[in-house]
Amino acid sequence: MEAKGKNSRRTLLKTALAALCGGGLWLMNSLAKRAGAIPENAETVVTVPIPAANQIRFYDRAIVVAGAHELEVFSSICPHLGCRINRAESDQIVCPCHGSRFGLQGKLLHGPARHGLQPLPFEVDRTNAVLRIALKNHERA
Repeated sequence: MEAKGKNSRRTLLKTALAALCGGGLWLMNSLAKRAGAIPENAETVVTVPIPAANQIRFYDRAIVVAGAHELEVFSSICPHLGCRINRAESDQIVCPCHGSRFGLQGKLLHGPARHGLQPLPFEVDRTNAVLRIALKNHERA
C-alpha cells in the first residue's frame, strides 16, 4: 500500500512541476513578445548617427549594419519569439534568447527562427550624418 501512495505523490509532484515549468515558459514568451511590441502611440521614426564603415550598431528597435559601401537596417525583434537582438559575434547577428543567427544582410543562418530579419526603410541625411529609420509595430499575434 505504501509504495502505491508514494507513486501517487511522485506522479502528482511531477505533474505539478511540469505545469509550473510550462507556465513559466508561457510567461517568458509573453513577456518577450510584449518587450518587442511598439505601442500604437510610439514614435514611428527614429534618428540615429550613421555608423562608420564595417560596424554593427544596435539601437532599441533597430540594427544598423554599415558595410564598406552600403547600409542595411533591420528590426531588432527576432522573428522566432520576439526577443530583442542586441549582440553580434564576428560577422553574425545573434539573438541572445535562443541563439538564432543572421548574416549581415539579415538572412537566417541558423534557427530556431524560420526566416531572416525584417528590413526597415530608412533615409540617409549626410548633411547631419544621421539615418532616419521608419519603425513599424512588429507585435506578433
